[in-house]
Amino acid sequence: MGIIKAVNSEKSSRMLERHNKVSLIIDFGTDKEGLLEELKSVYGLKVKGINMMYTAKGKKKAVVTLDKSHTPDEVAGKFGLIV
Repeated sequence: MGIIKAVNSEKSSRMLERHNKVSLIIDFGTDKEGLLEELKSVYGLKVKGINMMYTAKGKKKAVVTLDKSHTPDEVAGKFGLIV
């Protein structure tokens, strides 16, 4: 599995509530297509876009924009976040 954990911070919670975006820490070997497939098959999410970056701490991070059909509470529940 490519997803290590979901980022649980104030900024990521605001992004989820306002823009329907979730921040994830992922494996270095994970590409956009692999992450997209995992989000669809394992979590049942419709994805609009994926942006990937490396953090200052040397981790790989993905900011995933989700379809508006998913509510923030639903997404937070799937990843174990509190909104």
